[in-house]
Amino acid sequence: MITTRLNRRAFVGLVGAVALAASLPSTADTPLQIWFVRHGESEINVPGNPRTVPDGGVSYPLTRKGVEQARALAESLSGAPITKIYSSTHLRAIQTADAVAFDHTLTLSLAPEAVEIDFGMTPESTQDIRAVYGELTRKWLIEKDLDARNGAGESFTDVQRRFLPFVREVMNRHALDSGIVVIVAHSATLGFMVPVLASNVPADFALRHPLPNTGIIKTELRDGRLFCTDWAGLAASQFGE
Repeated sequence: MITTRLNRRAFVGLVGAVALAASLPSTADTPLQIWFVRHGESEINVPGNPRTVPDGGVSYPLTRKGVEQARALAESLSGAPITKIYSSTHLRAIQTADAVAFDHTLTLSLAPEAVEIDFGMTPESTQDIRAVYGELTRKWLIEKDLDARNGAGESFTDVQRRFLPFVREVMNRHALDSGIVVIVAHSATLGFMVPVLASNVPADFALRHPLPNTGIIKTELRDGRLFCTDWAGLAASQFGE
C-alpha cells in the first residue's frame, strides 16, 4: 500500500485552489447571451443619398461616421466575454462586425439569413422608403397580414422563414456555452424579428424606440428561450412604457 503525504505548503495550495474553484460562477450561473447589433452608419442611411444600385453584397459601405461608430463599438466591447460573431453578408454589417472581431481575435461567420428586409425598392423606383416601411408596418402589425409585400419584396412571413431558424440554430449550437454571441444585422430585420424571438418585447417596440446605428439589443437564453434584458439602453422593466 502506498501512502501519499502532502507537505504543509502543498496542502495550503490545494485548499486555496478548491476555494477559488468554488467561488467561480458555473456555466449554469452565467447563461448564454445573444447580442443583436445594428451596423454603423452607411451610405444607404444618409438622407438624400440616391439608391443607385440594389442593396446587397458590397453596395453601400460605412460612411466615415459609420467607421468611427464601428471603432467606438469595438472599444466599448473590448472587455466583454464575446465568444462568437455572426454577420449579415451586407458590406456595412461585415465592416461593423470586423471591427469587433479583430479586437477579440475571432473569426467572423457570415449569415446571409441576417440581411436587411427587402422592401421591394429598386434603383428605378420613385417610392419613398419611409412610406413603404410605414405601409408594411401597418399591414404586418395592425392588420396582421403577414403575407403583405411591396412589389417583389419580402413579406413578414418570408423574413421569419429565413431569420428565425438561423437564430434558433445559433441558440442550439451555443446552448451549453457561457459568454456572449454577437449577431450584427440591420434595423428593420432586428426591429421586427427580435420581438418574435423574445416574447417580453412588444411587437411595435422598435417603432417607438428605433435602434440607432451600432445600437445593441441584449438577450439571454432562459429555459431554451430568449429573454430581452436591454434594448439600446432601455431595461426590460421599461418595455411596457
